[in-house]
Amino acid sequence: MFLKRVGLENFKRFKKLDRELSPGINVVKGPLNEIGKSTLLDGMVAALFENPKSTRKGLERYSTWGSGHGCKTVIEFEAEGKRYVLEKDFDMKTMQLASPDEGMEWNTPKEIAKRLRELLGTDSATLFLATCCVRQGEVSDISSGEKEIGESLEGKVTGGPEEAVASQVIEKLDRQIGVLVKGLERLAKSPGRIAYLTQEAQKLQQELAEVAREVTEVEGHKLELIEVSNELSQAEVKLGDAEALLEKNRRRQEIEERINKLEKEYEKIDTLIRDIESLQKQIQETESALQTIEGFDDFQRALEFGNQLREFEAKRENISGDITERKQELESALEYLKRNKLLKGLASSTSLVIGVAVSIAGFLGMFVNMASLAAGVIGLLFLLGAMWARSSLIRQKTRISELQERIKQMEEAVGEVVEQERTILSQVRCASLEEFRQKEGKQGELVKQKEASQNQLLGRLGGQTLNQVEQQRRKTARMLAEERERFTDDLRNTKLSPEEYVRREKEVENLRTKKDDLRNRKLECEVGIQKARFDAEDQAQREEMLDASMRALDREQWRVQVYQLARDFISRARAETLLSATDVLQAEIQRNFEVFTNGKYRKVRIIEGALDFSIYSEEKGGWTKPEELSGGVVDEFYLACRLALVRLIYSKTQPPLVLDDPFVNFDEPRLARTLEYLGQLSQEQQIIIFTLREVYDNIADKVIDLP
Repeated sequence: MFLKRVGLENFKRFKKLDRELSPGINVVKGPLNEIGKSTLLDGMVAALFENPKSTRKGLERYSTWGSGHGCKTVIEFEAEGKRYVLEKDFDMKTMQLASPDEGMEWNTPKEIAKRLRELLGTDSATLFLATCCVRQGEVSDISSGEKEIGESLEGKVTGGPEEAVASQVIEKLDRQIGVLVKGLERLAKSPGRIAYLTQEAQKLQQELAEVAREVTEVEGHKLELIEVSNELSQAEVKLGDAEALLEKNRRRQEIEERINKLEKEYEKIDTLIRDIESLQKQIQETESALQTIEGFDDFQRALEFGNQLREFEAKRENISGDITERKQELESALEYLKRNKLLKGLASSTSLVIGVAVSIAGFLGMFVNMASLAAGVIGLLFLLGAMWARSSLIRQKTRISELQERIKQMEEAVGEVVEQERTILSQVRCASLEEFRQKEGKQGELVKQKEASQNQLLGRLGGQTLNQVEQQRRKTARMLAEERERFTDDLRNTKLSPEEYVRREKEVENLRTKKDDLRNRKLECEVGIQKARFDAEDQAQREEMLDASMRALDREQWRVQVYQLARDFISRARAETLLSATDVLQAEIQRNFEVFTNGKYRKVRIIEGALDFSIYSEEKGGWTKPEELSGGVVDEFYLACRLALVRLIYSKTQPPLVLDDPFVNFDEPRLARTLEYLGQLSQEQQIIIFTLREVYDNIADKVIDLP
């Protein structure tokens, strides 16, 4: 990883600063002190590690004095062949890490810290300042990051993440042990679990002794109460079983009654539905039969034609009857004429002439002979008889003529009626009136059957529809199924005979009486016990509480032992694990230190488990602490340490090395060897040197001047 650009705005002394960096060695210099080198270094650290969303105090120190706005930082870098831009606005409290090459963004502190750990090797400013960043006069100050360095080395050796290293587990175990044993050695306001349980156990022991003294006094009552309670429990159980049996039997009877009732109701409804369906089928069959009567498909029309034909038939019969009567009258009249020849003779013209002649002769002869008067009277009577006979004969003939004319008219009327009948019969496709009557009778019978079926259907439905009746059947079937489901084998097996049921009822009454008696005895025992403050139950309870308290105390003491054993075991395992890291770190420091001192110091030793160093000095003839040597050697040694830590901790990410002119105490030969080493190192890792001097210009790949 190497930095490509750093931008600062309203950051301490810089209103605005933007500088580009290159791979290799970058020399940042200015002609005077307080020109802004340290400010730029602080800006780089803040741009990488500070969280603008944080509420901790101290962030305001980065802002330019008097600006009224928070600072902004931008740092652009390249890692794993991809470009990244990290922007932070301490005024708006926002931050964003973007990768234009990947097209991805990270906007939360947690996401950015995780990605930064992957790219830079750490998201800890403390670890970075203790390893990669070497400030002037602070070369030997790596103790501030001793914890982070130890965890990082441990993580590198074990292959685990930093948050899972053993040192953190050991610290947590120490805290847990401290919490548990708090208050054992000296009084504490909030004692630990073990001290609390110890005090509780002592208190319970005192209470138990006091309770035991009083328990003896009420033990007799207790024993009796136990006996009565047992008897009462048994009586209640028996009573409960007996009552349950009776109740089940009652429930069984009720369910059986409901099932029988529902079965009858279902059968009734089912029969009703079958009847309704049968009637509907009959109606459909009747309607189909009506449709098969040719010419009678229109019932109303056929009914009208039938009425007309009956009228015509009645009319024809009336006319025919009248014709018969008239013909009889005609025959009687003709027979009368035929029988009364005298009347015909008397009514003839001859009789009339004879009567006239005799009467005239008689009346004329009266003047001659009075005897002629009788002949005149006789002639007059004969004339009158002839005239009467003639009149009767004329009337009879007239009547005969009228009868004949009437008979003719009536026969014509009969013919018209017959023609009208034929017309109607042809419309209903009947060849004869007899056929019409047969069809009409069949239709009438079918209509009566249909009406009877419809009336029966209406009566069976009772104002309901078939769908409603079917719904009622489904509802009844569902209710019947529910009742049958409720009729379990358990209820079925509870069937009691009437005698057994009566016997069980008497048993229940006896058990209730016995239960009431036992309750009274129990109450008497309880009243006798109430005067005592404690009983055997209290004693047993306190014994259980004491036992539980002692078990809890044993568990907590056992937990402390387990925590201590785990801590000691993990500490030993960590020390053994870090031994390999210590060997590697020691070899790397020794190699760097030999280069920086031109081979004068070749042996370095590290105490296991701590950043405690020793250097072998041939001049002193033994091992010595770095601080006991000259200032230049001290700076050279700790620079070697930092570079060794960087190589070991950041082996993959290779973060930039930031050096704030840490070589002021180096002599010229050792400085030359050191710069040569840095030149070789810069082929793989970016180096940024802050200085006032121009001594580094010859090895610089890029010189950055500050105004």
